Amino acid sequence: MERLFDNLDGSYLPAFLYIQLNESIDFQNFESHADEVKGTFIHEYCHFLQDVSTTYGYTNFLCYMQEFLYKIRKEKDAEDKEILQHNKDFFNLYEGDRDISNDVFLISKIEIIEEEICKELYPESDVRLIRVKYNLNKEFQFGNICIAESMAYLLEKRLYNIRKRENEFPYNVCEEICKREYTAFAENEVWIMALCELSLLELNGGVFFISVLRMMKEKRFIPTTIRDIESFVDQYFEIGFRGDKNVVESLLSEVYLKCNVDFSQIKKWIITRFELGCECREISKCFITMALCNNDIHVRYSLWNILMREFGCPILIDIDGNRIDGAYLDETEVDIGFMLAPMAINELLDHDGTFIQKPCPLNIVCRNANDPTYSEECMEDLRKAKNLDGLCPMRGFWRMYRLE
Repeated sequence: MERLFDNLDGSYLPAFLYIQLNESIDFQNFESHADEVKGTFIHEYCHFLQDVSTTYGYTNFLCYMQEFLYKIRKEKDAEDKEILQHNKDFFNLYEGDRDISNDVFLISKIEIIEEEICKELYPESDVRLIRVKYNLNKEFQFGNICIAESMAYLLEKRLYNIRKRENEFPYNVCEEICKREYTAFAENEVWIMALCELSLLELNGGVFFISVLRMMKEKRFIPTTIRDIESFVDQYFEIGFRGDKNVVESLLSEVYLKCNVDFSQIKKWIITRFELGCECREISKCFITMALCNNDIHVRYSLWNILMREFGCPILIDIDGNRIDGAYLDETEVDIGFMLAPMAINELLDHDGTFIQKPCPLNIVCRNANDPTYSEECMEDLRKAKNLDGLCPMRGFWRMYRLE
């Protein structure tokens, strides 16, 4: 499965609401696991919450779904391709760099600049980006991906005694930037996490993060509570969860086409996660950080468990393909095969929809579950498997999308 970063412990696949962990977890006895194992799950779960409750997560979902639908269409519409390219250009611009060659860095300069190529192509759009100079002659672009990862790291550290990272990209980037820009604000990690969470409500989170930080310093603003930070931001900016339920429903209807299979539970589960995210943002723009700001560790655990109980768990699988938990609606299990099949097909198609010759991405899951549709041919070429008629979700979706 795709990994956002070279993380040996776990990964989250954006838009498809899927977590993979390298170790199995017993949720009936969760606290018996090592802090590193629990911290890894919490880190990836944070990305799930970001996906369904932030503008960054919503645009993530939008771009992934649009690209997937473009791949599976027989007729490639030029207008669709242009829209897709526009959205991808800006998603990548706002996302910033995912990796740098040297993790140990000393920031020397942070500046807001305009991206000239995008400015020329899309003069009506916000084409600003944050360029960070470090280690004398190196530079990287700071954006949403650093913010999302820094926030997830701060969250897992707030709950568990995990391995401390030092000057590590992208997990310490927001801390290092706050130290550089406004030392007094950087003294409280919870404040940094709140600023991360607020920034992900903006399309261009990197520019927002730096702009708010500099304004705080200019006005000598030092918060005492998370509500103080929310009030300060509300005074000077208009931000919020910019998701559109109709767009989510429309995209899901194209992924889960009308047929003799009832996909309504899957679509409802995904839509209701976004609805919960929206409702929580109405209560607090920093609802994730708010659950962790109490100084009493027992209160933090309690509030975090309430949050997890409300949102539930996405599909969670260990590295050996064993299902751990996830995707329940009204105490009824959502079909894992139908949830994972579009994601797996996405991995079998290149950017233009051409089939990539490789094993079915779900073969290990089916094999470990003793699925009767599994065969050795699934390890070679999904299209040649003979015993999949009417049973294998992958073959079912393959035919539904008319990819034969």
